[in-house]
Parts: sequence; C-alpha cells; structure tokens
Amino acid sequence: MGSESVLPVWLRMRDDGVVVSVKAVPRSRRTQVVGLQDGAVRVQLAAAPHKGQSNAALCAYLADAAGVRPSAVRVARGSSGARKLVEIDGSAREIVAALVANLGPLIGAA
Repeated sequence: MGSESVLPVWLRMRDDGVVVSVKAVPRSRRTQVVGLQDGAVRVQLAAAPHKGQSNAALCAYLADAAGVRPSAVRVARGSSGARKLVEIDGSAREIVAALVANLGPLIGAA
C-alpha cells in the first residue's frame, strides 16, 4: 500500500483510474497550473467558458499531464462551475505517478 496512502489532497484513486479536484479559472492568458486552492488544483485556462471550450481545454491539459488519451478524461461533476471533479480512466498507479511528477512541481506540493 506504500505510495497510494500518501496521495496529494487533490487526487483520489478509483479502481479504473483517478479523480482530480480542480478549481478552473477560464479566460486566462495561458493554460497552466498555478497552485492549490481549498484542496483542489487551481488551473488557469486560456479558453472561454463558452459551449464547453474551457472544459475541453481542461480535459486536454490533464490528459497530457497524465499521459493518457484525451478521450479517457471527462468532467464528472461541476461542468458549469469553477469547482470540478475530473475523472481520468486508466491505470491508477501510472496516472498518479504522471500527475504528481508533472503537476506536483507546479503546485509547490506533491
């Protein structure tokens, strides 16, 4: 159980993937992680929250960070709000390792 028991507060494992807590900030200069906010990853999105553009940008960004296909990522809750739960399907251990490696340094806490 070693590494799974020390997950970041913004990340939760499932049998078939992970769930990421996100605080989305649309209409930013560029898409990037800028830290933590209330137990969620704060992600600035270059896309506007119009016709799902910011959700699509968020999913594409997290797919890239997790090393999975964009079709494996979806907004499970909060599609019209700033607070979102994003599900990423695949090998939970591999996804956790990729997200912590790619987003952890940007957040300032792994």
